[in-house]
Amino acid sequence: MAAVAADKLLMVRKLVETVPDAALRNLELALAGTAGALAAVRDLVENETTARYVRNSVLAPIVPLCAARDTEQTSFPPRTLRLLWAALRAQVPEQVAEAAARCNPWDLEEGPPEVFDELCAIAVKGLRAQTEDGFKALDAICDVDELASCLELAAIVRTALPMLQEWVSKMSEARAAAARLAYNDACAIRQDAGPLLFEILAAHLPDGWRILRVISAVMDRPDDKFWASSEVSVFGERVLADIARNIAIIESFDPAKGKAEGRKVAAAAHRISQLIAEFEQSVKLTRDGVWGRRIAKYKQDVAEIVEERMNSAERELLEALPLRPISILGGKKGKGVPKLTTEPDELQTRRLTAVLVFIAEIRGCAMQSGYGASRAKVLEKLNSRLDQYIEDILHVVRTGEGGDQGLARIYVDLAAGYIAYSRDQKTAEIVRRRAAAAMAAAA
Repeated sequence: MAAVAADKLLMVRKLVETVPDAALRNLELALAGTAGALAAVRDLVENETTARYVRNSVLAPIVPLCAARDTEQTSFPPRTLRLLWAALRAQVPEQVAEAAARCNPWDLEEGPPEVFDELCAIAVKGLRAQTEDGFKALDAICDVDELASCLELAAIVRTALPMLQEWVSKMSEARAAAARLAYNDACAIRQDAGPLLFEILAAHLPDGWRILRVISAVMDRPDDKFWASSEVSVFGERVLADIARNIAIIESFDPAKGKAEGRKVAAAAHRISQLIAEFEQSVKLTRDGVWGRRIAKYKQDVAEIVEERMNSAERELLEALPLRPISILGGKKGKGVPKLTTEPDELQTRRLTAVLVFIAEIRGCAMQSGYGASRAKVLEKLNSRLDQYIEDILHVVRTGEGGDQGLARIYVDLAAGYIAYSRDQKTAEIVRRRAAAAMAAAA
C-alpha cells in the first residue's frame, strides 16, 4: 500500500491535534496494530496521545476547567490547553522536555516533579506580560487574567488533589485542618483567591456540589445567614438553583414520552434528595435564614409534586387496562372486569409505563424526601387492582368467557409488565408462567 503523501499527513496531524481526548483514545484503539499507509497515521495518534499525557499532567489543576461547564462556573475553551502548551514549548522547550522525561510512573510515585509547577508559574508570567505570540493567542479566546489566576494556584491545587476524595467522602479534624491550610495558602497568594480555589477543586469532582463539604469544613460549618452573605455564597446558590431546576423537571413530567421520561423524572427526584441532604449536612440551616426558608419550601414543593404525579397512576391504569361494569346498575362504582373489545392503546400503555417506572425508581429517595408513605399507599392500590385484573383476565384466557381470548393474552402480558414495576420481576414471571399454562389448557 502506498505511503500517505507528506502534505496529507500534515493535514492529518493538524486534525489529530484538535480532536477531543475521548476521540483521540478511540482513534488509538481503532488504529492499534495497523500497518502499511495507516501506520504513519497510527504513529501520529500515538505521539499525540503521549504529548497530551504530558501536557495534561503538567496542567492538571486546570484541565477540567477547559471543558463545557455551566455558564456561571469558571471555564475556558477546550483549545486553551493546546494553545497554552504550544506557548510553553515555544518559550521554554528545555523545561517542557524535562517535564516529558519526568512524566513517568516512577517519578510520579514520588509526587509531582517541581518542573510541573515551574511551568505553570512561567505560564502565569507569560499570560500577564502578553509579550510572546503564543500567550497573545490566548487573549483572543479567554480571559487571560482569570486563566493566570487559576494557574497561580496550581501548586496548591496539585497538593490538594490526592486528598480531595478523602475530604468529600469522610471529613475528619485532620482532613479539615489540611483543607484550611490549602485555603490559607491560596489567600496568601491573593486575598480573594479562596473562592477560586474551591471552584477549581469542584471541577475535579464527579459531583461538583460536594465541594460544599470542603467549604463547610474550612468555615467550621457556618449557619446559613453567615454563609449566604459571604464570598462563597455562590456555591450554595448553585445548589439551590440545581434543586429548583430539578423540581421543574418533575413538574413538566409528560408520561406520553414513555419509559425514558419516567426514568429522567425519577433521576431528578433522586438528585433533589441528594442535594437537599448535602445542603443540610454542610450548612447549619436556621428557620428564619434565607437558605433555611428556601430549603423548607423546596422540600414541601417536591413532596407535593411527586405525590401528585404518583396519584395519577390509578387513572392511567384504568385507561391502559380498561374495565367494563359487572352490571349496568354497578355503573362506575362497580368493580368491573376486563373490557376486551379493542387492542391496547399504545399511547395509554406508554403513559402508564412512564408513571410506573417513575414510582418504581424513586424508591431509594422516597422515605428520606417525605413521600415514602404516599408511595406505599399508591403501590398498594395499584397492586390490588392489578392482582384482581390478572385473575379476571386469566379466567378469560382459560375459558374464553367474558371476552376475546386473543386480546386477553395480549392484555395479560401487559399486566405482567406493569406488575414488574409496581412489585417485582419475580411476580411478573409468575404471571407469565400462569398465562402460558392457561393458554396450554385452552388449546
